[in-house]
Amino acid sequence: MTLLGTLRASRLRFALEREAAIYASEPPDLASWQLVRLNAAWAGSLERSPWARAMRARLSLPAVFESWDTVARVPVQTRADIRLDIAAAGSAHDPVAWRATGGTTAEPFRFPVFPSETREAGLDQWTGRARLGISPSNTLFMIWGHAHLFGVGVRGAVNRLKRTLSDRALGYTRWSAYRLSPEDLHRAGEALLASRARYVIGYSCALDRFARANLHRADEFRALSLKAVIATAEGFPRDDSREAIETCFGCPLVMEYGSVETGVIAYERAGGPYDVFWDRHRLDLGEETSAGRALIVTSLNVRALPLLRYAIGDVVWPGPFDPARQFESVGGRVNDAIILSGGAPIHSEAFTHVVRDLSDIRVYQIVGHPDGGIPTMRYEADDPLSDAIVARLRDRLALIDPALRETGIERVDKIPLSVAGKHRMVVQQRPDGG
Repeated sequence: MTLLGTLRASRLRFALEREAAIYASEPPDLASWQLVRLNAAWAGSLERSPWARAMRARLSLPAVFESWDTVARVPVQTRADIRLDIAAAGSAHDPVAWRATGGTTAEPFRFPVFPSETREAGLDQWTGRARLGISPSNTLFMIWGHAHLFGVGVRGAVNRLKRTLSDRALGYTRWSAYRLSPEDLHRAGEALLASRARYVIGYSCALDRFARANLHRADEFRALSLKAVIATAEGFPRDDSREAIETCFGCPLVMEYGSVETGVIAYERAGGPYDVFWDRHRLDLGEETSAGRALIVTSLNVRALPLLRYAIGDVVWPGPFDPARQFESVGGRVNDAIILSGGAPIHSEAFTHVVRDLSDIRVYQIVGHPDGGIPTMRYEADDPLSDAIVARLRDRLALIDPALRETGIERVDKIPLSVAGKHRMVVQQRPDGG
């Protein structure tokens, strides 16, 4: 616990109490209640956002949705669809920030957000953590990465300094999720023991690798009495990942589920289903398939870019639950790693953070070599990247590992889709070069 963490917890106290009260008194007719929320949010978005008005014009949407049956007639929207609204609209009178995501589909995407959206997403996040006994004042160990730290020159140095000072003031210990060799992860174990953290957050695959590299230290980690380990950003890579992670850390493991576009949608209970944040998200499911049912999200808060029947790209298994409130499990993509010649794995999220704010790139793919070595980045774009952008890419890649400065960068006409209809972020080149 630090002074800044204590002040943050005090500042959020009443807002989090209101959130807890909302979820403790669920409306008996949740669908009707959510329809009121949707119409209020839609009216606010139309008033404040040119992107909402562009969406309304494109889809011929009403000013008021009379029922969920009316909403159901809206075609399911994809990232490609809402890109049209961003391109069609002008600037907003209200302040917005531009957020970027590469996502697990390897399609860089920039979109506007109001400051209120960031605050509300934070409240959902802390509400989920509060159910695990975690407070905003608690110290944290993260196995993580952040795109804005890839800046170069003075701006990059300033961003890294600001992050370092902020982490220190909050009692956060940040370990890079980009380098995942056993040696790196042994050092991460030492850092966790020295951190005095009360909980851990990390990319799911990075947590799996950490656990397997540090299982021999399980007794030491158990002595930390961690409140929970929170996995996010991707699915687990192995059937026994949960068991390995819980054994290593000696505490409950849960998944935080959402996306950059939506914010946090649901929090997994320890040993139980996912609780949906139904105050800000209406969940619907697509048709049943052998893989599960496609998750479709409608936002219930005022947004610069509203999400109406947005296909997030994951599937869920509802189990015996009403998916508007809870679902049993989620199936998302597991991010792969690129292996360099020395055997060091590089988490694929590193490449996402390098590429995602480059609007010229529509889709990209990282091609690893079967025996390790320097990968190649393929990309789709209208025109070849300029020498300046290529140099910026190489500078950013070198921040992950100096060897990656030599990454091949190759424009292609088309990156093929997987059998699931998505672009794979990472593929391995066949020994025959295919």
